[in-house]
Amino acid sequence: MKFINTDKMKNININQGSFSIDNLNNPEQDKKLKIITLSGTESVTKNMTIYEYGDDIIAVDCGIGYPDSEMLGVDVVIPDMTYLVENAHRFKGLFITHGHEDHIGAIPYLLKQVNVPIYGNKLVQGFIGERLKEKRFSGIGENISFHLLTSEGEEVTVGSFTVSGFRVNHSVPSSMGLAIKTPVGMVLHMADYKIDWTPVLDKPIDLAKIAEFGEKGVLCLLSDCLGATTDGYSKSETSLSSTFHELFEQASDRQIMVTTISSNISRIYQITDAALKMERKVALSGRSIDQSVRVARGLGYLPFPDDAFITDEDAMRYLQKDLVYIIAGCYGQQGSALDRVARGEHSNIVLEQDSLVVFSADPNPPGVEEDVERLMDQLTLRGAEVIYSKIQENLHVSGHGPKGDLTTIASIVRPKYFIPIGGTVTKARAYRDLVSKLGFDKNSVFELLEGESVEFSDGHAKRGERLTLKQILIDGSSVAGIGPMVIKDREQLSTDGVFVVVVPMRGGVILRDKIEVITRGFIYVRESKELMNRSKDVIGRIIDKMNGNQINQDNGGKKNRKKDKQKKDQGSDLVEINAVNGDITTDVVFKHDWGAVKGKIEKDVGRFLYKETGRNPMVIVHGMDV
Repeated sequence: MKFINTDKMKNININQGSFSIDNLNNPEQDKKLKIITLSGTESVTKNMTIYEYGDDIIAVDCGIGYPDSEMLGVDVVIPDMTYLVENAHRFKGLFITHGHEDHIGAIPYLLKQVNVPIYGNKLVQGFIGERLKEKRFSGIGENISFHLLTSEGEEVTVGSFTVSGFRVNHSVPSSMGLAIKTPVGMVLHMADYKIDWTPVLDKPIDLAKIAEFGEKGVLCLLSDCLGATTDGYSKSETSLSSTFHELFEQASDRQIMVTTISSNISRIYQITDAALKMERKVALSGRSIDQSVRVARGLGYLPFPDDAFITDEDAMRYLQKDLVYIIAGCYGQQGSALDRVARGEHSNIVLEQDSLVVFSADPNPPGVEEDVERLMDQLTLRGAEVIYSKIQENLHVSGHGPKGDLTTIASIVRPKYFIPIGGTVTKARAYRDLVSKLGFDKNSVFELLEGESVEFSDGHAKRGERLTLKQILIDGSSVAGIGPMVIKDREQLSTDGVFVVVVPMRGGVILRDKIEVITRGFIYVRESKELMNRSKDVIGRIIDKMNGNQINQDNGGKKNRKKDKQKKDQGSDLVEINAVNGDITTDVVFKHDWGAVKGKIEKDVGRFLYKETGRNPMVIVHGMDV
């Protein structure tokens, strides 16, 4: 027997004596376009968006985020890509709009789990290829499938989607918007963009092509919203050229360092051009800077003589007044080249008194402000003059269009629906209010959180289900990430320190009078001997108490209590503990499960220390055979 889903029989009209079964015969009728903002709508970074239709899935961008001050020991934050891993058989392609780390940096972590074709321009492919050469990602790139997609090239069809690129301007050359044809309509995906009529290395944004899409009809525009609270129109990138020349001229006999985003090839071009005009060579410092410059030079984006660039190791053979350093570390990353210079730990660069250090990379992404401030403080204390945008105009031109640029695009495209991306919740709301002033219905703007979705069918849109996501914190190269308990432990260690109890044992017997306590980051031991001795007394009482209240487990895990006996060994108190064999304990009189002893000491000592000091150090109990 075959049952008919009556929800599909929308065209039945019994009153008129006829009905249509078109919906039943059309397998596409139930298919919807689903757009899922996997990340990049609550913060400026780790951008990734999923497009889904029927059995086909594509994704746009796959970037990293930066840890905040509470994410101790975390290197980067990446999107939760579980949905794509679970649907790997449907995942047909990853499309990249441009080469910034917050749009490509998480690709190696994705490729560790899913081997998916990647579509992007040559610069993007070069950046990704360099990253995959790193030791921590060795082997991942051996089977990678790159496909060329450019703003001037042909469209590509992947499953139910046909994708083409079009020119936009941003702070990295060859940035693209994506025109995505779907069975339910055209979608424009414009991640990071601005309108620049005189870009450094690019042609201007292709407004004619964007207008053509608008004339044909656009179902939805996914638009950068980071500049939605900034008035005016974008300044051109070329406006910075004179700034660098003037700064270098003023510091004619001084050491000069400029730090910027490693993928900002346009900025690197301007810095290099100004340096060569002042007859200085450019010294590159930092792995990310080296990689980006190598890729960009290979593709012709930096058409300078080979001897214009030297390594920071070679720079030791030059007078510092004959160099300009382009150095990694603009976001204050600990361990970066500039961070090591500021701490006096760089093996090839020594910061000179009255050096000029220029930060040309703000606005900073969320979470890095404290690190940048710390780094600038360190450089200042070591005698450098630090220049940044708050005290010097024209040090940075944003790659994100302000209100004028955003309204221009919205007016040209005139989509039916909007999804703001690449910003915070506040920026998304500002974007909604901005386009509503152009006459668009506020309800046509979907302000999505990470994991939320919009479903499109029959020319209409509605909110879909939300994916359950978790925060993926990366320490090293593991895709598994760091769990919340690890972060909690690190926070505890950083604020209250650690208190270690060393319990010596011989032949399965605790040597009660040999117990030692060690602390780091909690108290100053020489001034707290009384507290240390009292803590030993607490530990001794715990052992004595457990010696009188034995906990046994039978094979079924049931706990029984037995009356214990006292035992002495040549004047020293001894408490025997058992070894655990699987789930079965082989207790005899005066023996205890070591796990129970350890847990009791950790719990009670922690309470004692908090009562005495008001602090909560991590208590670790370690059993040691002697």
